[in-house]
Amino acid sequence: MTIVQAVSYPNPNFSHFRATDIWFSGSASNQYWDTGWLGRTLDTTYPSYPQNYPNAQAPDPLAIQIGSTLPFSLQGPAVNMGYNVSDPAQLLNVINATTDPAPNNDYGRELTFLRLMKDQSNVYKQRITDAYNAQASLSTMYPASGNTLANQLKMVARLIGGGLTTPIYIVNHPNSHDTHENQVNADLITGTQANNLSVLSKAIGAFQDDIQKMGKANKVTGMTFSEFGRRIKSNASVG
Repeated sequence: MTIVQAVSYPNPNFSHFRATDIWFSGSASNQYWDTGWLGRTLDTTYPSYPQNYPNAQAPDPLAIQIGSTLPFSLQGPAVNMGYNVSDPAQLLNVINATTDPAPNNDYGRELTFLRLMKDQSNVYKQRITDAYNAQASLSTMYPASGNTLANQLKMVARLIGGGLTTPIYIVNHPNSHDTHENQVNADLITGTQANNLSVLSKAIGAFQDDIQKMGKANKVTGMTFSEFGRRIKSNASVG
């Protein structure tokens, strides 16, 4: 595993919201884009999505977010290119009912799109569930409790090991890194930042061990990022 540190962009923006948009869109700090860099990449690679998807060449979701909402980074020119999953073991069944033809008006076109999303969800749900159930976790390094990032990565490892061909997975650190103050304790070793980095380290370590034992490590590239820039020297409130 190779670690590349301190990757950033010129003239960093110190607004959390704007900086997040920059990271997600891949724009310069003086540009305002309404698509994400991952969404644009997937749109180029898989043209016409979501029409005629899934198909034989792309039977699985193009990207999966472990969580309840899809990130801006997956926003394509027309639609968000991702699929969000809270827990593959508890995906809800969507009733695939027969419906009347949609009318040829604005309402009908919106209804047709919603039906397409429903049909995709049914197919993707089964593919995700099958992959998740096909591969048990092989690592004993996952924390037993208190690390939801590790839980998310454990799901991802099982989906990869189970044969899902989805190229992109996104997970989120559960804790805030917005530590303006009290980032470190008096011993200069423990504290909020140390706890956050420990959560990250243990989760990635367990995930790496898992995919290594599954024989998938050489096919997986991981990336972490945060929009919260830091100065080397702490401020007066130890932040």
